[in-house]
Amino acid sequence: MQEMVAIVNLTAGKGKCERLWPHIQTYLQELGLQLQVHFTQGEGDATQIAKKAASDGFSYILSVGGDGTLNEIVNGIVGCPHVTLGIIPAGSGNDFVRTLGIKPDDWQAACRKIKENSSKVIDLGQVNGRYFINVSGVGFDAAVVDCANTWGKAHFKGTMAYVAAVIKTLWEFQAAQFTIELDDQVVVGPSWLTAVANGQYFGGGMWVAPNADLQDGYFDVCVLGDLSKFAFLRSFPSVFSGKHLQHPTIKIYRARKVTVSVDRPLPIQTDGEVVAKTPITFSVCPNSLRIFC
Repeated sequence: MQEMVAIVNLTAGKGKCERLWPHIQTYLQELGLQLQVHFTQGEGDATQIAKKAASDGFSYILSVGGDGTLNEIVNGIVGCPHVTLGIIPAGSGNDFVRTLGIKPDDWQAACRKIKENSSKVIDLGQVNGRYFINVSGVGFDAAVVDCANTWGKAHFKGTMAYVAAVIKTLWEFQAAQFTIELDDQVVVGPSWLTAVANGQYFGGGMWVAPNADLQDGYFDVCVLGDLSKFAFLRSFPSVFSGKHLQHPTIKIYRARKVTVSVDRPLPIQTDGEVVAKTPITFSVCPNSLRIFC
């Protein structure tokens, strides 16, 4: 295989990536892979490094970090069909690789996938002029992401940062009146959140969309209707097993285009970062990115 550009975010996972990187680099070299390594220095760096690597003709780019790093790299290589992206989890949530059947801490398995040189072309989502590879959400989940990034990760590691953020956000958040346009269908009613899923997992292992398919040209849209905070807290653990879909207030829809309006401005998260507020439109971009799998 040709030389690969590895884009490494050493600050991912509150320094987790910095601890893992020497082991990852050694393992990749033991697999016989040649690397050109670039370290990010701040927000947006991964996008620019990836964009330059693609324009310089590199065919293989590796994301070493968390889902935020991955999102930046994706936004640097969209529209570059000659590029194949390898994803090595070294952040906090590492949610996207779960959809690929890779455990969030099994960076060795991710490295072996790259060595095997097996790939597929997947869909992406687009929102507010940016692309996302995994899940975007409106409402409660975005408030949780904001809390996890600013408070949870300072006190807890991995999934626990998100669980703690859920509990903290729960007492402050109120359901809102949503209007959700799904292709030619309109859903109106009180809701806690709308998750627009390309991948299956978010929030540190929550299996929000168990049937989401990266190659079907559709989003799976999970809408959580109005329920009491006690009922929410009681049913919350079921989202980690996908059994939340059995709850009567949760509905799953499939759509290529989703527009969400709310009776008050609510935050929007995409791939684990808060990016905007409502109203907002999400669009599927079929067959947009080749990844090692």
